[in-house]
Amino acid sequence: MDDVVSGAYLFTGERSARALRLNRMAMSFTSAENRERFKIDEEAYMEAAELSDTEKDLVRRRDWKGMMDYGASIYLVIKIGGVTGHPLPVIGAHTAGRV
Repeated sequence: MDDVVSGAYLFTGERSARALRLNRMAMSFTSAENRERFKIDEEAYMEAAELSDTEKDLVRRRDWKGMMDYGASIYLVIKIGGVTGHPLPVIGAHTAGRV
């Protein structure tokens, strides 16, 4: 199966497995305490979440499209955007190549 269907990303099991740590970290942001911990020390939080160097780099650069290419769920990318002060329209513009 192609990775792209009509310009949309497929959230496959393979991609999901590759981005498990990144998706898990993003899901942790449902907790206000975790959001605050991330804001205080992003590096320590990403290290505790056992993110790979690639995943850390994607988060540091706020590479929304890169996160989705890597396998992050758009819904969880939005959670990372929320904790870093990047609203959905900014993420959408970036993924569409408009920024």
